[in-house]
Amino acid sequence: MRRFISTLSGIVLGFGCYVGIGNAANFSDKSIGISIDLDDELVEQSNWRGYRVFSAADNSASVFIKPVHNLRLYDLKEDLKAGGFDDVGSIDLVVTGTEKSAQVSQGSSVLVPVKGRIGEYKIRGVFGGFEGFGDQKFIIIAVARPDYWNDWKLRFKAMFESIRFIDIDYSEMISSWYSRVAGMSLTPDNPVARGRLVPKPINLCSNGTVANEKPANTQPATPKQQTVWNGVAWVTVPVMPMPRPPARWSINPILGKPTLVIRQGPLPQEFVLEMEGDQLLVNGKPYSIAENTLCQ
Repeated sequence: MRRFISTLSGIVLGFGCYVGIGNAANFSDKSIGISIDLDDELVEQSNWRGYRVFSAADNSASVFIKPVHNLRLYDLKEDLKAGGFDDVGSIDLVVTGTEKSAQVSQGSSVLVPVKGRIGEYKIRGVFGGFEGFGDQKFIIIAVARPDYWNDWKLRFKAMFESIRFIDIDYSEMISSWYSRVAGMSLTPDNPVARGRLVPKPINLCSNGTVANEKPANTQPATPKQQTVWNGVAWVTVPVMPMPRPPARWSINPILGKPTLVIRQGPLPQEFVLEMEGDQLLVNGKPYSIAENTLCQ
């Protein structure tokens, strides 16, 4: 059993599916801790399953960058020697040459030439794993169709040689998510009922509290009574339930991923947030975002 297997469940390549959203040259991401000079022909695509994806307009090559916060280079090297890299049916890469290291300071790396397939496409490329002293941990997969390999191999080499570790800073990522979800309701698109564990909308108020759906009025016509001593005599008074303070929410980087944390009671609830194109994923499940009408 390989210790290092990616968690992809499908494949989104530039191959045959080109929808660019921005120029990729001189790309850096402080939430990953990477700086890389990507080729000018590579254009950033929509994020997919935690990957930053970059593809050429002619669909000849693509680059995938993904943080892997439990990455251990020793285990990765052993797995590459034992059988390459796979992802349960979507990516299947085998090592075709000698292991090398990239010239990066403040950390270590492993680079191997690979061939195999991504989805239905045969590819050649380079697989790289990087681990910096500042907790930067990520993989890069640079691939091209076999008939375009000679056009891209030196360009891939230049890209890998340009990689630098930069200080990790999650502030921009966290601020972006606050702007996206504050004052909104997050609603599961396809809720699956499992007893009482029915996914419900998450109503996030701008003041940092969570609003609940107002239940139907189930108070009895005559409230419960209790007898208390008022210092002079025993008197009967209605029982007044103590209101429960509202839950509070925040966005925290947990294992480098933006995570919605809701605190009410002894244990917090955690929901990993991700955007796949225009689709919000909460713990990997599709959710819709709409304006919250419950917050006062």
